[in-house]
Amino acid sequence: MKGSCQVAASLAKPNLIVTQDEEIISVKAESTFKMHKIKFKLNEEFDEKTPDGRKVKSKFFLRDGKLIQEQRWDGKITTMEREIKNGKLEVGKMHSG
Repeated sequence: MKGSCQVAASLAKPNLIVTQDEEIISVKAESTFKMHKIKFKLNEEFDEKTPDGRKVKSKFFLRDGKLIQEQRWDGKITTMEREIKNGKLEVGKMHSG
């Protein structure tokens, strides 16, 4: 059974700050419990340690007006789509492999 802090952390909605300096995009997610920051160039694979501790190969790219992120580790792939709709960021997540 999850502890109360783990449950609260899983429900916390982070503030997301996205900035760009030339070709480098920075994404910083802050919540009451954690902060996670990554820097990347579109279409270039990079090493990432996820908030849950996995070491993955990540790659961001644009498709149909959405920011797509692929994470690969241990023969698995996670794909996340981020899109702004009606002034709000929506995140869709799909698993495969």
